[in-house]
Amino acid sequence: MATIDQLEAAGFDLNGATREQLDVLCSLSDEELRLLASIRDRMEEAVDVEAHAYASGGWCW
Repeated sequence: MATIDQLEAAGFDLNGATREQLDVLCSLSDEELRLLASIRDRMEEAVDVEAHAYASGGWCW
């Protein structure tokens, strides 16, 4: 299971995340965390979807 420290080390800004969202993120396996970070990185590299990062509150992407 992921920890807050692992999530932050992976570059996730958790400011503004709800307790429920943190619970879900902390329940991720190491593999799921790597996959989510990989998806976030790819989305950040894509100029045409960059603005969508804030649609989810910005903490995930």
